[in-house]
Amino acid sequence: MTTDDEEPFTTDFEDGRRPSEAVVEAVAAVEGVPALQLDPPLYHVLDPEALDSLLTGGSRPERIAFSYHGYDVDVRRDGHITVE
Repeated sequence: MTTDDEEPFTTDFEDGRRPSEAVVEAVAAVEGVPALQLDPPLYHVLDPEALDSLLTGGSRPERIAFSYHGYDVDVRRDGHITVE
């Protein structure tokens, strides 16, 4: 988890990755573990297909924010993901 003096981790999903995959990879990068080792998996927190659909569909929300693996995750319509 980031502390007050650490910068949030940022990435995006515009490089062809699904938003849900990018979120898992971002949190895994912050944790320093392979994505498949995150426990609980993302699908225990929210529906990855719904996240992908919301952020790649026609009427996308400006942003979706949720907690995962002890981090605040913010995913924006423009593809920007912040984990802090």
